[in-house]
Amino acid sequence: MDVKIFRAWKHYVPDLAAALKRLQEKTIIAVGMSVFPRSIPSLFLKKYIIFCARDTADTTLLREYARIHYLEQYDPIRAIKAMSISFLLGNYQFQKFVNSRKPFRLLFYSTNPEILKIVIRQRFEWIGNWPDSFKDVLLKGKFRDTARRLGLPTIPEWRVGRPDLAALTFQEIWNRWKRPVALQRADVDVAGKLGTFFIRTADDLQKYSHVLLQEKQWTTLVISPFIDKYSVSMLGCITPLGVLTSTLQLQLVDVPEVLHGQEAAGVFLGHDWGACVWPEAIEQQAQTAVESIGAHLAEQGYKGIFGVDFLYDSHTQTIFPIECNPRFTGALPVYSLMTLAHGVPPIEFFHLLAHLAPQVDFKFVKVNQAFKKRRPFAHISLTPKNITVMNLPLVVGIYSYNKHAQQLRYKRPGILLSDFQSENECLIIDSVPHLGQRITESGPRLFKIIFPRSIAQSSSEIEAEIGEFLINFSFTLRKAILHHQTSVATLRLESPHPLL
Repeated sequence: MDVKIFRAWKHYVPDLAAALKRLQEKTIIAVGMSVFPRSIPSLFLKKYIIFCARDTADTTLLREYARIHYLEQYDPIRAIKAMSISFLLGNYQFQKFVNSRKPFRLLFYSTNPEILKIVIRQRFEWIGNWPDSFKDVLLKGKFRDTARRLGLPTIPEWRVGRPDLAALTFQEIWNRWKRPVALQRADVDVAGKLGTFFIRTADDLQKYSHVLLQEKQWTTLVISPFIDKYSVSMLGCITPLGVLTSTLQLQLVDVPEVLHGQEAAGVFLGHDWGACVWPEAIEQQAQTAVESIGAHLAEQGYKGIFGVDFLYDSHTQTIFPIECNPRFTGALPVYSLMTLAHGVPPIEFFHLLAHLAPQVDFKFVKVNQAFKKRRPFAHISLTPKNITVMNLPLVVGIYSYNKHAQQLRYKRPGILLSDFQSENECLIIDSVPHLGQRITESGPRLFKIIFPRSIAQSSSEIEAEIGEFLINFSFTLRKAILHHQTSVATLRLESPHPLL
């Protein structure tokens, strides 16, 4: 660790040397599908390795900061089939790799019974949380029951069983709140574009009822009034000294310029930390809710990072916790890059501390205050819809965008926020496919774009200039014929609308 960084962190963790020594007693191997979200600990731990499924264009740049291995380099045929962490864990080449790194600990950002069955069978030491510690917040219905027991404000809801769905009429739904509703499965965890259905018309109800009745897993639906504009979230980290909390973060959801024709169905796309349209009282209410949920999870044995999603109703000045994510969330690692830019240890550091060195003291109040500092950064993901092969040789790093010339120009390598030199730049990163690499359309994202500025007006509305850039970039990616160059320094963006 750089001496300057070490001195800055000591203001928050006086016995930092002892903490780092404890964290590095054994090699930590982070296991996951992609590299970038797991990159932050490599900035403060020497004995840290990332093992993921496939090589991407990120690897070359990120290897300047992290030790990276991937299944594709050991077993390229089976790596193509890798779609889950349990698949990685069960692979012989992975097991051979980790056993050659003894002593080690596997780091999981989320766990499930399938993962732990393999871990226990192989007798791997691991860092993470047992599913029993978060079972009463994982599913939407159970989380709302738990929030209600904790005395937190909960959004109005109506629960409907499977037998009642077919007979349900749109008028019955509309009469409840005189507004559109969001319909979700209460007892099955389905993320992404399949997780939420918005009912605005009788045709919506008919279409989505048909989709849901084809499924056999769920038994209960939860219906809530649709609250437009502001989907927000807050990170928590359970430590022996209390629950650390982040600033309240505006989520980017169902942004039309990114969906590329997909239906608006609660698709999470990113965050904007510069956008803050709520009063301080709302921020405090959210923090109180996250602390209460964190205290409850701590009683169940949970440690470290989790996130809570909220809906903010600006008309009534009310905020409702609607979902808990007992894992590392999509705010990472960009939130941690902002924290690092302030000279503060990132939330991943305190997560590892809670699991491996709970006896190490730190200045809780000072860290908690530092976690609330905002910086005008935003990140948004492009979706892979209608792209099956990567036809452009994009380099991972910092780009500039010229609106008038419709050009995207590569400027320099970099992943830190200090690598930006202008707010007219952006960083393209996070599983950027190699030229010619096949793309899974069912995946959650193609790659991520980070902006050193605020870009949002609400959760689903972004600035016109950024929206135009995203439309044209996305269109160019889908239209491009395979390039034969190894890299493109300047990319001319095409518009689907000739007048733009």
